[in-house]
Parts: sequence; structure tokens; C-alpha cells
Amino acid sequence: MHTNDTVARPEGATPTLPHVRRRTVALGAAWSVPAVAMTAPAAHAGVSTCTVEGSIQLAPNITMNVRAICDAQSQWLNPGTIYQNYATSSLPPYLEICNCQNADAWYRWRETDSLSEFQIEVDGVHIDQNSPAAGWRNPVFLKGFGSTGGCQRFNLTYRTSKARSKSDKSDVTLYFTLQTGPSASGPWTDVVQISRSGWIRRNDGSGPANVNFDSCSGGGSKSMAASAVLSGSGD
Repeated sequence: MHTNDTVARPEGATPTLPHVRRRTVALGAAWSVPAVAMTAPAAHAGVSTCTVEGSIQLAPNITMNVRAICDAQSQWLNPGTIYQNYATSSLPPYLEICNCQNADAWYRWRETDSLSEFQIEVDGVHIDQNSPAAGWRNPVFLKGFGSTGGCQRFNLTYRTSKARSKSDKSDVTLYFTLQTGPSASGPWTDVVQISRSGWIRRNDGSGPANVNFDSCSGGGSKSMAASAVLSGSGD
């Protein structure tokens, strides 16, 4: 289902691709906590073959709205919007992180992208890859796969701080790096890296065409990396 995902693993690590594919569900279905995590103990035998310390999954690409923000606020956590329905994209609407161990663990991840002046928001907040946090998110605690709560989903939204073409799609690749650690402060070990390709294109109409990216909107959150800084000691 995710044939356009690219997966890499840390040097010397156990291959992770077989496990990622085993978590694939029917086309159109959402990623979810595996049924074995909440059902009869006998089912745990199948999960025990898990060969990675955690996994990060991306939903299939769908048509997503891209809002416009001003260039001066491009690194803000959640700046004001200057045009809500500025562009359309084909990108994943959410990611999900799962704990594949039969033990509780901490996880953190970083998302970056290949397109200049384009930003990814996770649950409405952007951590810029050029900020002091370097794109790293605050750690999350996940129960082991034998307990409810072994997975957690995060919504993805997108924004642009630069004018885009209406006639030509702008290609973009999203990159995600997942790490795990024994506590919220690390030390951190790479688990897996994945990427997803998509595109963005400006919507029709005079509204999007006339957006002034030098004119900022009020509101939003100014801080550039208030979250994730505390976890930087693991880098």
C-alpha cells in the first residue's frame, strides 16, 4: 500500500522492512493498534516475532489543503493564516508511531522536507528543521505491544510561505527519523527512517494568485521551537 515510501535503517541494525509490511492493513483502512495488543494472550505469539524497537507509519497520500502564511513567520510554531485555501497537495494526513517491544519505551521523531519555504505541522504545530530543535519533536511515552496504548497517531497539516505555481506541481519529499530511548531525555538511538513523495499546486482563482507573502496576519504562536528543545541532549 505504501510503495512510495523509502525506508532506511541505522548501520548494523536488524532489517525492519518485513515488520513494516506486516503491519499493513487493507487499502483505505486506517493504521491502528494491532488487534493482538488488546485481545487474547495466545495472539501475542505472532507479535513476538517483531524485529524492530518501534515503527513509524504514514497514511496513504490524499488531497490535502495547504494554507498560506507570510515569509517572516515561516519558522513559527503556528503563525496566522493569510489565505486558508491557497493550494492543494497530495500528501499523508497523519503519521502513527508504534512500540514494537514487549516493554514500555520513549520515542521521538524529526520531520524534514525537500521543498523550500514549505512547512509540515504535527497536530497544528511546526518545529522547523532550521530552528535550535532541528525539527525534533518532544518525546512520547508508549506502552509495550502487550498493553493498550502501544500506538499513537498524530495529524499532519501543511503550509507554504512562498508563492506556488498554478500550472506546474511542485514536488516535495517528506523525511521522518524515529528514535527511541530509556527516558524522556534519552540517550537516543535511531530506529528507522522513512520518506514520502508528494506535490503541491496553487489553487485556481484570483484570491490565491494575489496572496502577498510579505504581509503577515495577526494571531498564531511566535515561538520557533518551544517544544523538543528539552530532548536535544540526545543528539
